[in-house]
Amino acid sequence: MSDISTFHKIYTTREDAENSQAILHEGNEFGEGVMRRFEIAPGVQITYNDLKMDSCFRPIRFEKDFLQINHCLEGCYECELEGGAVSFLGEGDLCVDYLSKNKQVFLGSRIPLKKYRGITVLLEMETAQKTLDDGFRQAHINLTQIKDHLCSDSRSLIIKSKHEIDHIFSELYSVDERIQIPYFWIKIIELLLFLSLLDGSAVRRPQQFSADISKRTQEVYQYIIENPFMKDTIPALACMFGVAESSLKRCFKSISGSSIGTFVKAKRMEAAAEMLISEPTLSIGEIGSVAGYENQSKFSAAFKAVMGVTPQAYRHKYC
Repeated sequence: MSDISTFHKIYTTREDAENSQAILHEGNEFGEGVMRRFEIAPGVQITYNDLKMDSCFRPIRFEKDFLQINHCLEGCYECELEGGAVSFLGEGDLCVDYLSKNKQVFLGSRIPLKKYRGITVLLEMETAQKTLDDGFRQAHINLTQIKDHLCSDSRSLIIKSKHEIDHIFSELYSVDERIQIPYFWIKIIELLLFLSLLDGSAVRRPQQFSADISKRTQEVYQYIIENPFMKDTIPALACMFGVAESSLKRCFKSISGSSIGTFVKAKRMEAAAEMLISEPTLSIGEIGSVAGYENQSKFSAAFKAVMGVTPQAYRHKYC
């Protein structure tokens, strides 16, 4: 959210910077990250974020007002809000933030899964509006109206994945480098027109969780990763980590993008797939038993549902 693009004064916009590109690298004890930033036009930037780290937060005081639009392709982003609560930007979500020189909404951030890939569109309100008025007057795009409609009280807004969002951003992730800059412009205009027409059915305020619930839920997440064949029920996990079951379910889905049951099944099948390769002397039925299935046919059906092929085909392909 607000600090995704903070490396090396990334919020500074230059009125003569059209068509420039910067590759920004960050490395610390938390991991590493790469950002590819493009100056599209005065007041308008687009940045590709690829972060494999716990945090890249740097507090910033904005000298101007910005509208920031973030799309999460993979992973998840956690932001600390005023009062100590946290919220998440998950896979497929679009987040719209108003970043004001008069108010700092976010106090910190983390990348819970140590993985975040996404796109940031950053518009410096005054300069970008002039650019839009000069070059795209017929579009009638008013950034202040978008901000007032979507970010009242300077709050963030989450738009859940839907066809129009997926269409706009799927093409941005695969654009040919030879046409990047003009294509970026087309997609940014499309995005702003889409935001101008949004009604309340597609939007919501980010779910908020206490820092304690977030921490305990992430511990559950790590426990499942480290124990893929565990047989603990969701109530048992909630009791084990001292969190209410309903809060655990909601927070876990915000972090991982899937329910606990779906996530457990996926990790169990991924671990079984590793055993099919690393333990060639074990039969498929024996591996299925380790994974918690009473017979080979049920294991094979569950494996194929997650991995796309049967255990036999998977072993044949990789052994």
